[in-house]
Formats: sequence, C-alpha cells, structure tokens
Amino acid sequence: MKIELLGSALGCAVALWSTCSLAALPDSAYETRVQLSSGKNLLCSVNQPQPAGEKAVLTRREQVEADVLATQRLRLVSGPFSPYPSAYTAPSVACVSVE
Repeated sequence: MKIELLGSALGCAVALWSTCSLAALPDSAYETRVQLSSGKNLLCSVNQPQPAGEKAVLTRREQVEADVLATQRLRLVSGPFSPYPSAYTAPSVACVSVE
C-alpha cells in the first residue's frame, strides 16, 4: 500500500514537473535588444521562436555575453530560487543581428 502511494505521488510530481517545464510562463517569454562589448547589436528572443532575420554569427564569448544580457530580466523576475528545469532556469535564447 505504501509503495503504491509513493508511486502515485511520484507520478503526479513528474507530470506536474513536465507540464510546468514545457510551458513558458507569460513573463518569461520576450524579445530584447542587446549590445555586446564588441559593439554588435542583437535582437534576442527568450523562450520563444527566433526573431525574423539572419541568425547572428557569434564567437563563444559573444554568445555567452548575449545569453547573460538577454536573460537578465528572467533573473529579476524569478529571484534566487526557482525549480530546475523551468523557463526561468533553463531558458532558450536565439539572437539575430540588428544594424
């Protein structure tokens, strides 16, 4: 009986986790403009499809900088604690070049 209850509770937890991690919360999906220290200007989408335009060709360092700058708003909204993975702790970032 205890094993069945534990299995049922675990199943509910997994279902809830997968549902929450797939659906981006309204304040976790947005587009933002980013200017890198190298001078490149980007339009980055966070937790939504890539913006229209040609994908930015970035070095690894520039990509990390763009990710950090683009997700700053998420860190302000979610605070220091958030379940993993979620739209806040494992965001999807796609950037295009803007002139």
